[in-house]
Amino acid sequence: MDLNQLLITSLVSLKSKRLVTSLELRARNIEINISRAISLNVYFGRAHFLYISYNNSNDQNAALPADITLPVAASFQYKGTKIQSSTPLFSISNWLNHIRSVFCHTKPLDVRFHQDCERFEVQSLKNMIGNVDVLYVAEEVTDAYTKEVLKHFNARIELSLYRNPFDETCEIQKFFIQNYKRIAFWGVYSLDDMLLFNGKKVRFINPISPKQFNQFIKHWIRGSNPRLQTMFLMTHNSNFLSREVLLKGIHCVDVAKEVKLKIHQKHRLVSDSLVQIRRKDGTPAVIVTDNLVLLNVLYVRFIVLH
Repeated sequence: MDLNQLLITSLVSLKSKRLVTSLELRARNIEINISRAISLNVYFGRAHFLYISYNNSNDQNAALPADITLPVAASFQYKGTKIQSSTPLFSISNWLNHIRSVFCHTKPLDVRFHQDCERFEVQSLKNMIGNVDVLYVAEEVTDAYTKEVLKHFNARIELSLYRNPFDETCEIQKFFIQNYKRIAFWGVYSLDDMLLFNGKKVRFINPISPKQFNQFIKHWIRGSNPRLQTMFLMTHNSNFLSREVLLKGIHCVDVAKEVKLKIHQKHRLVSDSLVQIRRKDGTPAVIVTDNLVLLNVLYVRFIVLH
């Protein structure tokens, strides 16, 4: 039976809810997207997902504050057709609790904030969602609202932030020093920001100078960023000598063919431009580069080998 149909069946009666729950279908992940409406994605394994969306206002009221405690109607996608419930049954919070109960999901949620999310009060959303594993804040979200989101939601695993909403440098650095598993950051960042990063995996999107990356690697060799596993970033490539500048003053060797093959398979790499370096304590790492001429940048991936 289709997952959407199972959810609809669970709404018929308490007996039908118990029947669906008894199937013990366990959701792998629940993602909440907040814009002018709130949508819920419930994922099962790799291929199957259930999509439900909620909107308690029409388009002309989309800019007004929304009360998430009011009952709302839900729409479901079933066999390519959108099904709209005729009567509001639950508040958004109760919808969420029902879905988590039916599909045996007890882990923290993933939450993503998009354009026009400001119509929802952050504290109310926090009360509804609780703790989160993953937090994403889009570029269109205002600085003031982003600050409120970061104040109320402390992601346990992953933070994705399109820009720095703070005036003081030290404020954004408070997030770099936390022990996230992953961070993705689209804003401008300094060498100090890189050195303060205390997580395992980081993705910096804004291009930096090859010299800044070179300085970072020299600090890593001396012992900085002990928890770091992978770092992805881009460097400016205006003179097509960026790779040489990246490695200036750094002792590196070519990667053996069998080691290169394993790294390619594990990290799904395409580039064959790999060199290996070592930390002073003997920990090996590789620097992978890929020149993207059209964008005039050099993709750089730094991978610590364990």
